[in-house]
Amino acid sequence: MTSATVRRAVIAVGLTAALTLLPALSAPAAVADVGDNDIVRLKLTGVTETDTMPEYVEAGDSWVTYLNLYDSKKRFAGDASSRCSAVEATRDHLTAQCTRVLRLKKGEITLHDMITRTNDAPITAKTAIAGGAGIYNDAEGEGYITLTGNRVHFDLHVDD
Repeated sequence: MTSATVRRAVIAVGLTAALTLLPALSAPAAVADVGDNDIVRLKLTGVTETDTMPEYVEAGDSWVTYLNLYDSKKRFAGDASSRCSAVEATRDHLTAQCTRVLRLKKGEITLHDMITRTNDAPITAKTAIAGGAGIYNDAEGEGYITLTGNRVHFDLHVDD
């Protein structure tokens, strides 16, 4: 039969080994984004080509929008679509939850946002970068979208 002293020594050695290895096993995940310098700023303007938003929106209504995208030098950069659903609609303001896909030459970026707009006044709101495809296959980050008439301005900080 093993003595209590030997059992304590074996337990102490086992705990020491486990505690020593634990930081080494978890360190890569904890420092994965340290020194992350691959954030790219994308500034694009979308011009509406198609918009199925009803003239009078009620909560629960959904619509889609199709846009042509242009860079800051007014060169064609791709196209985009959005699908929005009204979560609250009154005579004076509309709150909509939207998913947007920007289809660029090197890949796609998916955005999610919820915007409250009063009448047709321009509005700027935060949007989340939820993922992507192509060179943006692990994209994350955030940015701002500004809705003005038939234009949507995107100012995104893409962490790829």
